Amino acid sequence: MSIEFSSFENALAQNNQNKGVFARFYDKLIKTGEINAKGLPVFEKKLYVEIKIRDQYDVFDQPACEDHIKRFEPQYLHYLKEQKQKKQGTPLSMFAFLSPEQIECCYFRDIYNLEDLSKLDSKKARDLNLETEKELAEQFLKVSKNNQALFQMQKKQKEYLQQIEELKTEITRLKKYEPKS
Repeated sequence: MSIEFSSFENALAQNNQNKGVFARFYDKLIKTGEINAKGLPVFEKKLYVEIKIRDQYDVFDQPACEDHIKRFEPQYLHYLKEQKQKKQGTPLSMFAFLSPEQIECCYFRDIYNLEDLSKLDSKKARDLNLETEKELAEQFLKVSKNNQALFQMQKKQKEYLQQIEELKTEITRLKKYEPKS
């Protein structure tokens, strides 16, 4: 349901100091109207804010501006912390063993990546009903640590094969200039 922004501002004015107003900052991908070299649409990441007022069904979803950031500073700081944490580890959203509700539950408790989930205290995991997910995260990280060694070996093998090909080419070139006896 969409309502004019002016009615939204009036509702906020009646609600002193944001009491009963909830805001959530998030990134939204917006089509730019451009197409890249591969013929695919180009998207730009924009900061949006979702605002809800207690006891109302309307949700005001719009691009965030400086006024929103100043007005909802704690929520914006939470958004920044979430972004920083997501960059430091493996995002929870990449794994099928977590439902969207479980991911939101983790975010609410400042758990933003798989590494944080795996380090979660067993009692806290039990309280959050994330025991199985914690175990799966631990297993995944253990396996992926072993995969890192495999990726390094594959990289070295590729380098060696490239060197061998270069040496073969050099040998062929040198054989052309070999004197006849």
